[in-house]
Amino acid sequence: MSSNLIGDENVFIGHGLQKDWRTSKMGYEFDRNSDIWKIDGSITINFGRAQNMDKATLDGLRKALSRYAEELSADTTNNVLGRLIEYHSCTGERNVSVNGLTKWRTSLADNTEYKLGALKGFFIAWNEWGFPGVDNNVIDYLDELKLKGNEKGKAVSRLCPYSGPFTHLELGALLDWISNAFIKKIINLTQYAYFVTLAFTGRRPVQIRALRACDLACKEDAEGIDYILMCPRAKQRGTGFRETFRALAINEDLYLLLDNQAAASQSCVEHILGKRLPPKVREQIPVFLALDRIREIPDIEHLVACLNETPDYLHISSSGACDILQDISKKNMARSERTGEFINFTARRFRYTKGTNLARKGITGVALAYAFDHSDTQQINVYTENTEEMADQIDEVMAPVLAPLAQAFAGTLIGSECDALRANDPHSRVKNDKSHAIGNCGMHAFCASGYRACYTCINFQAWCDAPHEEVRDEILNERSTQQQLGISPNVIQATDRLLLAVEHVIILCKRMRSERNSEGTNG
Repeated sequence: MSSNLIGDENVFIGHGLQKDWRTSKMGYEFDRNSDIWKIDGSITINFGRAQNMDKATLDGLRKALSRYAEELSADTTNNVLGRLIEYHSCTGERNVSVNGLTKWRTSLADNTEYKLGALKGFFIAWNEWGFPGVDNNVIDYLDELKLKGNEKGKAVSRLCPYSGPFTHLELGALLDWISNAFIKKIINLTQYAYFVTLAFTGRRPVQIRALRACDLACKEDAEGIDYILMCPRAKQRGTGFRETFRALAINEDLYLLLDNQAAASQSCVEHILGKRLPPKVREQIPVFLALDRIREIPDIEHLVACLNETPDYLHISSSGACDILQDISKKNMARSERTGEFINFTARRFRYTKGTNLARKGITGVALAYAFDHSDTQQINVYTENTEEMADQIDEVMAPVLAPLAQAFAGTLIGSECDALRANDPHSRVKNDKSHAIGNCGMHAFCASGYRACYTCINFQAWCDAPHEEVRDEILNERSTQQQLGISPNVIQATDRLLLAVEHVIILCKRMRSERNSEGTNG
């Protein structure tokens, strides 16, 4: 094929397609329409190995795998393609089908089923992103599978780390990371609000996209304050957009976050129209806006007509919501303690996690279906993976092994207080329960969280020679006492991530001291 556009870097490539430049997680640019992707210093993706797949599947594969390359490590991306080639070689299938997956699974031994587990997560994401090649019947089949993990010891093999529910450590890692990213303005308010709403409610994206300012309610009585989210229902026969609702109790943090996001959307509309909106119109403004469509509205009269006649038009679209998650995922640095990898998240995984956590607390049957906004109990088990293993909390032996994988410590390790951002401010010094200094706070605002919260805070500057072991021992003793008193494992698990963060600091300190001693010896 020839073209007079040869030499135009933005238009022509060998396939006659426009170049589509993307950036991998490690910062390498690659052209999605090329057969060769250089995605880190040592790994190159070669699509020549996948040329026997049919056109629609190959097109979807390029799109889905490029998102993996943007959001996850080069190793993970390369391994997924390798598993897919293995699937093709074993089955001879030119597409992704239930028949092919069944055939491949039959060929796998117990200790190699993890290969399908890794692909399961990729296929579910592929389908959720709306790319061609993975149909809903494939997802229904995968949802029913219970696959054995890649055995690395009981602590890291629980459930599927690629497509199943998050462990409480993984969910904590994601929430810690995104909170710190919001504070540092790495992500914006809309991204933060959408992500946290998915994580806390377990609702479908279509329900979150349908929210309006009027859906937030706060009721105060003698017993305290209740925060309510009137969540629009979805997938109900015979009902249209925002015609039926179900009340959902939420905590104050989520209420305030959504209230701020709603206020930001209202201000945005008023800024575009150049007028203050009447109160009744303000409360009908979508919490998550379709900004491009809002800019088409010339005045308040047209705004009201649009909200009434085409009520979903000004709400963020499905693709817009997907873009929000993709933007977050590209920046995400939270890692799984099971794989040591960046955590791959989809809206479905948050829903799985909500269901599993509720089931672990004994909520089943009709009550679980109600919590998930189902009209019956037929499909509710799809969203739960409840095992005793998942309830295991981290112990003293597991902590040093899992800490480097989870990377729960979000701050910075410094040699001494001289290296601190606020070295000259005695108020920045952080002390443990024994009044021993363990580091400095790099934040200038007031914080009442307590010194233990510092270990998962991005502003903490831990000292290399500080007695962090005292904090670890304090946590372990506290957990041991709780266990002896018969306190719920769910309560004990609340300090798992803190324990891993402190353990990670201890490991980093030992490494820094060793390097320092080595340099001194060589000098």
